[in-house]
Amino acid sequence: MGPLSQISLINQDGDKLWQDVGAKSVSFFCLKRPVKVDSDLIVELKQLSQDHNGKNVRLCLHESPKSDHHDMVILERRGKYYRPHRHDGKGEAFHIIEGQMGLFAFDDKGTVIDASLLNPGDIYRVAEGGYHAVLPITETVIYHENKPGPFTGEGDSIYPNWAPDGADEGEIDEYVQKLTSILK
Repeated sequence: MGPLSQISLINQDGDKLWQDVGAKSVSFFCLKRPVKVDSDLIVELKQLSQDHNGKNVRLCLHESPKSDHHDMVILERRGKYYRPHRHDGKGEAFHIIEGQMGLFAFDDKGTVIDASLLNPGDIYRVAEGGYHAVLPITETVIYHENKPGPFTGEGDSIYPNWAPDGADEGEIDEYVQKLTSILK
């Protein structure tokens, strides 16, 4: 038996975790604290992504989408479209654990007002209600994200009309190339 804070996503302990099978990514919520995220858990995030055909994986250190504060360790993959969005009354912070990620802040008209290439150890804070988008640069990026909860479902992320909605692959490719060129 390991420390109280030790969890495993692969050998799930029903007393410590629950899996949200209805989520867009492979998602787990922690039911008990303390929780320790270590190198073994990072390996499990990568393994789960691989086992689920390259899906993103999210470990929520909070108990449920209704929690007042959300702490998540997220694995995202390059080549997927992460649509610009904002959250009313919420800012959020990103802390890179592994890999590289571009982070963009936009004004209300879609002009990039900040573009940062984030490396392990870097932290980036998005303004409350500010439009932003992530862009994994490495094959996978793993980061810690925290923001106020609760998750309110469909209306939690507000999408602008100036960015591709995700329906047209050519439009997405062109938009992502534009953002990528800003980072260089």
